[in-house]
Amino acid sequence: MPRLWGFSEWPIDDQAAWTRAAETDPLAREGQGASSHWRATTRLFVQLGYGNWLGWLDARHPDCLRQAPAERATTELVREYLIELTEAGLANYTRVGRLQALGDALRTMCPETPTAFIGKLAGRLSVEARPLRDLNGRLRPAREILELGYQLMQSADVDHLPGVRRPIAFRDGLLIALWACRMLRVSNISAITIGRQLVLTADRHRLEFAAGEMKQRRPWGCSWPERLEEALGQYLEEHRPLLLAKGDDSSARLWLSQFGTPMRATSVAQIIKLRTLAAFGQSISSHLMRHIAATELAEAYPDSSIDIAAVLGHATTDTADKHYILGRGAAAVREYNAFLDDL
Repeated sequence: MPRLWGFSEWPIDDQAAWTRAAETDPLAREGQGASSHWRATTRLFVQLGYGNWLGWLDARHPDCLRQAPAERATTELVREYLIELTEAGLANYTRVGRLQALGDALRTMCPETPTAFIGKLAGRLSVEARPLRDLNGRLRPAREILELGYQLMQSADVDHLPGVRRPIAFRDGLLIALWACRMLRVSNISAITIGRQLVLTADRHRLEFAAGEMKQRRPWGCSWPERLEEALGQYLEEHRPLLLAKGDDSSARLWLSQFGTPMRATSVAQIIKLRTLAAFGQSISSHLMRHIAATELAEAYPDSSIDIAAVLGHATTDTADKHYILGRGAAAVREYNAFLDDL
């Protein structure tokens, strides 16, 4: 698939329409479609989806980029886009999400544009689609895992989930998005404690693990993904307190269960498996995800495995060289390069 376009690459008209839609307009009528009320996670999810659409247009119909945003979204082009998403082997959940993001972007950027047909396409695909059951269905590009995280966080904002299901959906989405960006072992993800492994620096958060907390017995640290900084703030301020109130109201662990207790590594692993199973038709274990990351990095940087060691938290490159390099096609390289460029 063509690479995703970042916001700075969008045509000027698209950037202007997106910015206008995000501005607060006290005179806007209800249902007009302005996105000023969107949460940061929803905004980012839709922005990524629209960036995928623009990247596809640039590769397949570059002349369309000279048109206004509304003029490009014809039934024929959207159907062609969906066909290519399908032929590229993207999971049903991912295709539905990209169509929904495209429709939401156009609805807010161009309120007068008919977009109902995009929603109908997404709805029909959601009902009729069947999960992928072959091996390739398990080897999802890391960017699809990240999109799953965004979709789960978005569902907590827009789906009006009852009771504790809302903070759980947001928690799971943030956890999976972090996992996709940093490829930490489940034992390390589950152990993250506010003020200990999760620390606030001058302008953003970092993850810091002591030597005794890492498998290779060496300290390891990295920045919290910048794109997830706002989502982390929303989780800490809004969703985590709801979970914390279910327990003894004293735990400093980042990830809490529906009972307000610290989540164990087995629980985190189960969440990842169940959420990926529901989205892709095949569960993806944390070990398999690290295989995917190492393989895509190995093909992107064939002369060095240093990047693999850094992403996977290895002290040396031995494990990366011996156990994680599986070898996949050029399509995976393009996918992961685009993913890394957009982090």
